[in-house]
Amino acid sequence: MNSVRYPLGALVCWLAFARTLPPVLRRGPEPALVALCASFGCQGMYLAMSAPTRLTGKLFGTVTWYNVSVQMWIIAAIACQQVLLIHWLHPREEARVRARRRLALLACVPLAMAVLFELAVLHGHPRNTFVHPREQPYFVAYQVVYLTAFALGKAVVAKACWFYARLTEDVWVRRGLRTAAVGSCLDLVYSLGRFADVFLVHRGWDPSAWADVTRTCLTVGLTLNTIGWTAPLWGSRVQAVQAWWADYRRFRLLRPLWYALYRAHPETSLQPAPRSDLFALWDLRFRLHRRVIEIRDGCLALGGQVSPGLAPAPGPDGSEEERARWEAARIAAALAARPGRDARDGRDGTEDRVDDAGPVSVMSPDDLDFSADVRWLVRVSQAFASSPVARPEPDRAAAP
Repeated sequence: MNSVRYPLGALVCWLAFARTLPPVLRRGPEPALVALCASFGCQGMYLAMSAPTRLTGKLFGTVTWYNVSVQMWIIAAIACQQVLLIHWLHPREEARVRARRRLALLACVPLAMAVLFELAVLHGHPRNTFVHPREQPYFVAYQVVYLTAFALGKAVVAKACWFYARLTEDVWVRRGLRTAAVGSCLDLVYSLGRFADVFLVHRGWDPSAWADVTRTCLTVGLTLNTIGWTAPLWGSRVQAVQAWWADYRRFRLLRPLWYALYRAHPETSLQPAPRSDLFALWDLRFRLHRRVIEIRDGCLALGGQVSPGLAPAPGPDGSEEERARWEAARIAAALAARPGRDARDGRDGTEDRVDDAGPVSVMSPDDLDFSADVRWLVRVSQAFASSPVARPEPDRAAAP
């Protein structure tokens, strides 16, 4: 699992590092941006160095200085995240003072780890498994220092991210901070599992049973941290893709209603009708506006051609779906009663016409903004596409 889990996590971290490095080089030494970039690099180093088992050893193998250096990278990542949050939450001058104090405090952690591990080596090769903590007191102290710093650092990051997410108005900053907070909470599972490995083995705790769980939580947590911190960088692009897809889907769903009106009054369209909307991939916002306008113009061109046999309009208590079906039926009846169609059917076109009826309207019943009106037109178009009156059109384009 480590050969897959750690390299994938490292890849995510290194991609984030590569994404944030150019702004650091371009803007100069901005402390928050430098700390963000450095945290990605430290997390990537930790995960990359944890992957080769021939160097890190197995779960219950002998601990070496290589293992110590791997764990120091994660302490460095926590320190960078602490500096980043300090610069986000405090004014520039105050943040500098607070960041220096926090770094001085966190610098004691790797120093204490190195001293305790050297003392542990003097008493024999430290191992990750033992019957009782008294067998390796210095290595147990080393683990306590490392895991305590890890747990406290992650708890502070999770709390600060969740707190700051409630204050920001930027949706992607808020989502990113909450994602980072969840990732930090998952990292805490790793520290709890490692504490249990140290202090509960003599009470029957089996480290091998939970090794995959704790390490997976750590990898997923670090990955979520990276995704959360970078969300403001790529979130706007995701939002743009979502908006494009919504416009594309609505544009195609409006085709049945638009095409039927275009066939009745082609003069309302600026261009000849395309055979399909499948490849309408560019200028979607403009195309969508044009389609809405042409639907309105087509309905106005129908005038008062409404069948007298049409059921009464739904009352105020009627649902939006009922109103949309009635509107679609009204348009379909008006299209069926237009003079050109009746002549082809062998009738004089006067039997089903109501000359004093008002023009067909497809405006949103609540007279809302453009987006609300588009949603209303989509409902009408879908109801029109399923209307029995509309189906006899032999060359009417089907909705996607």
